[in-house]
Amino acid sequence: MKIGDIKNIKIARKYADAIYISAKEANIEEKVLSDLIFTLETLSVNKELSDFLLSPLIKTEDKKDVIQKLFTPHTDKITIDFLNLLSEAQRLDALGEIVNKYKDKINEAKNIEKPLIISAVDLNENQKEQVKIKLQDKLNKTVEPEFIVDESIIGGLIVEIKDKTIDCSLKTKFENMRKELIKGN
Repeated sequence: MKIGDIKNIKIARKYADAIYISAKEANIEEKVLSDLIFTLETLSVNKELSDFLLSPLIKTEDKKDVIQKLFTPHTDKITIDFLNLLSEAQRLDALGEIVNKYKDKINEAKNIEKPLIISAVDLNENQKEQVKIKLQDKLNKTVEPEFIVDESIIGGLIVEIKDKTIDCSLKTKFENMRKELIKGN
């Protein structure tokens, strides 16, 4: 991960914390999440609008006017104020990462963990349920895993939870054994 990426994640986390606090005080956390996703989707399908709002050459007041006119009928005032804040700070480009961090805040409040489970073969429903149950017991949280297949890991599982990776893949075990053999010679 590059230093710039880390900086953007830290910035996104701070903005996500700020909007989450405002939404929680108004008891509209899910509504604001819906608003932010709607805004992000709108910007992703409308390149002209996205270019306009991200351009450093456009005055902030013009951006705020467009945000107000386009999003007010569909979003809460807290979301509009937040989008205006991002516009003023020239941080609308971080909206995608902010939405991800905001989702993390909601999941944390609900005691939900959403790990990524990588396996070499497609797991059947029983296997998926067993993995889910074991993770729930370990984490003491509700687990909503995403399962993907990556044949390159040969066998075993890789579990990614936030910034942590638990690698129990055969590929990694073989690689570690190879390193030990080379080190021994």
